[in-house]
Amino acid sequence: MSRRRTRRCTTVLLGGALALTAPPLPAHAAEEVAVPVENPDLADPAVTGTSPATKPPDRWTAVQTLHFPAALAGHPEKLQAASLNQNGPGTLTTRLWRVQKGAKATVTWDDSPSTHGDCKPNELTEGQTYEVTAPGTTGGAPVSFTTKGTPEKGRPAWQSGRSYTFTAGENNPRITLASKQPDKASKCGPLVTRFRAVQEPAPVPYTDKKPRLPMPEAYKLHEPVPPKDVVTACNSAGACRFEKDDRYSFRYYDRPRMVGQAYINCTRNAVTDQRSVRWEEYSYDNITQYFVKAEQKPLTPKREILKESLPQIAAQIEGGFTRADGNPLEMATTNPLAWDRKEDRTLEVTVQPGEVSWIEVQPARERITGTLVKNPDLRLDLTVDVPSGSFGDRFYQRTGPMSKVELSRCADARDNARTPDETIGAPTLRSGGPVAGLVPVDAPTTERATRSRQLRPTDAESGTARR
Repeated sequence: MSRRRTRRCTTVLLGGALALTAPPLPAHAAEEVAVPVENPDLADPAVTGTSPATKPPDRWTAVQTLHFPAALAGHPEKLQAASLNQNGPGTLTTRLWRVQKGAKATVTWDDSPSTHGDCKPNELTEGQTYEVTAPGTTGGAPVSFTTKGTPEKGRPAWQSGRSYTFTAGENNPRITLASKQPDKASKCGPLVTRFRAVQEPAPVPYTDKKPRLPMPEAYKLHEPVPPKDVVTACNSAGACRFEKDDRYSFRYYDRPRMVGQAYINCTRNAVTDQRSVRWEEYSYDNITQYFVKAEQKPLTPKREILKESLPQIAAQIEGGFTRADGNPLEMATTNPLAWDRKEDRTLEVTVQPGEVSWIEVQPARERITGTLVKNPDLRLDLTVDVPSGSFGDRFYQRTGPMSKVELSRCADARDNARTPDETIGAPTLRSGGPVAGLVPVDAPTTERATRSRQLRPTDAESGTARR
């Protein structure tokens, strides 16, 4: 029975909840925070000698680029660098992981004209041009940059603080640097290194409903792939590692809901009773939701529960959750990730005259966002919503005045007009005439003759004592 519209309602906190309150939700930080960039100084792999390598830097996607050793790049901090030209203009690409759509991000780096031995004077004196772009960002237009000029071949002219600011139009936005040198066969292109990034994070999506979480996103290096590819690769013991993203993970109290039955006291006295209250909390996750929505089928025929359908992935998420809770060795903990919770309580309930009483539960839950990583180049961004093990559910005895329907029901006269009650299917006088076993008082029977005689009052009733 719904008790949403009640007046002068009294609430009593019951049982183990006591004075527990949820920890504050993480506030949206307006200040800038660092964003990790993979292989930011292009140090891996190490390039030895004084000649550039054609193999691109690790964790970067490169087309037509060269990898310069520190001795050839000439950076003041002795860093390796990438040339955006190999046999013509090329591109260098990375992604900013854990930058969500709507975040404002700034990428900085150092650049210099090339120190390659094949450079011609006219390619050096006026600097070398390249563009930086993040597809899908607000504005979306590439921004052009030009290195400093250098008077002689082989001499670097590094400048720091080159920057590109954008508002992310996608999660994990892609950043691409592309050479715009006019010579389509030249090996002389701008050098770049020492990448750093910061962001003003997007707001935490508190309004996402647990049955309709955002779909998971999967990548192979920097290219999107179907999430099922990473799920398949990770679904074996120890295949992947789950890394929790604390910025977009939070604990919360869910909407309260009624459990058990409502007591309606139509009497003039308080009613006291014991009742058993049972409730259960389930987990939700966007992996099983993805398979239902995108693949048009659930993972298990019985129910879409990640722990049942993909137990190895569930174990990896549990391990990452435990590590993120300050337990890097994943030892036994008093705060494990719980995929479901069942509660059974016996409560003493007192209902005052003219009132209604019911029990509501406000579940404690956790929204956990993070990434399954399979080295060297697979990753899956996912979200799970589970019952919280770090703080307890709250449940209430709610009392309030009766609704109009309940008041009218309590005011009804006892239903004695019909015997037996026709609502349970028994024959009654209203069924259309005499029925076997139910004979109207004034109706004569046809099976035997009738006779009547007058009854005389007793002597005691008439005032004469009989001896």
